[in-house]
Amino acid sequence: RVTMASPLDSSRRILAEAIDRFSPTHIVSMVSGGKDSASSDQVARELGAKIDLVMHGNTRCGIPETSQFVRENYGRIGDFVEADAGTAYHDYVLRKGFFGKGIGAHAFAYRVLKAQPFRKALSKAIRHGRRGVRILLVNGARKDESDNRQKNLEVFRRDPAAPNNIWVNLIHDWSQDDRDAYLDSRGTPINPVAVQLCRSGECMCGTMQTKGERAEAATLYPEWGRQLAELEAEAIRL
Repeated sequence: RVTMASPLDSSRRILAEAIDRFSPTHIVSMVSGGKDSASSDQVARELGAKIDLVMHGNTRCGIPETSQFVRENYGRIGDFVEADAGTAYHDYVLRKGFFGKGIGAHAFAYRVLKAQPFRKALSKAIRHGRRGVRILLVNGARKDESDNRQKNLEVFRRDPAAPNNIWVNLIHDWSQDDRDAYLDSRGTPINPVAVQLCRSGECMCGTMQTKGERAEAATLYPEWGRQLAELEAEAIRL
């Protein structure tokens, strides 16, 4: 079994390289409410990163209890901002239907529900129209989460529409066992939604969930399920 020293050393190298390579003016911890971002936030703090802001993407199609958990647990430790997608999901579904399935649909939904709100929130909270503001977006994406990520996930990625927003996958090389052992050893609070669904529940746009997974979520969180059913019925009527 890999000891915890090795994953932490990997994260330490990633953070040091990000700071040396990009010379950030700000560091933002991106917290979804899932176990991966709980780990990346905890690791960043443990490694001494100066976190200026915690940001949570509220897609408005996820489980509301997740956003509430993030507010309660991260809003109290410093500056906290929600990148709120507002009515974007609802409006899109009523205009064109649901996003569809698969990686392509997921990428499109990500742009609408996350990427654009992230950019706006960062501009409002940090950038204020100034040039030369370089922001590291520390997050918990891991390469072993899926075959797609094994092939395509890079440690560092510039936002193509805002190149001074640089995504840093702080636990890129960690396994799920590494992550869980770390969280257990640190006593990090875990979102109950993430425990029940094995995902953050922060975005339930449907592009990467099976019918069974969405049915399970609707059973566990009936108010969310009721709202989804009402949206689907309204879209069919139109």
